[in-house]
Amino acid sequence: MKTSKLNIPITKSDFSSLKIAVISTNWNEEIIKPMLDDCVKRLEENKTEVQIFFVPGAYELPFLAKKLCEGFDAIILLGCIIKGETPHFEIISQSVSDKVLEASLSENKPIIFGVLTTNNDKEAIERAAYKGTEFADSALSILETINKIK
Repeated sequence: MKTSKLNIPITKSDFSSLKIAVISTNWNEEIIKPMLDDCVKRLEENKTEVQIFFVPGAYELPFLAKKLCEGFDAIILLGCIIKGETPHFEIISQSVSDKVLEASLSENKPIIFGVLTTNNDKEAIERAAYKGTEFADSALSILETINKIK
């Protein structure tokens, strides 16, 4: 089992003034659940106000993220796209990635791209075991940086 080698420094421990939306997909829910649990746990440890939303699959993530931008300081997207035998993987992965970046820039809001793109179930399960905390830390870190430059 792989573990995270990423260390994202968080200098504050009280983010109680922040609201963060976590949007997770129902598709591949059994893989994403540990990632969602770890992400929410880390955000709650840092005293953020967290709201969780669900969408059917990864393709719907950018739409809801853009809808929620106005009411939240940051948004974390969680999903998993596993490569199959058709071009569907490439089409969905690229479309979602492009639209998430577009939403983040057009709404001037940090949107953390926590969508795993893996070759198989085993790889997805391994990565989901530690990525949730990384995505939470990424959101907290970028919000700290934004606060410093205001």
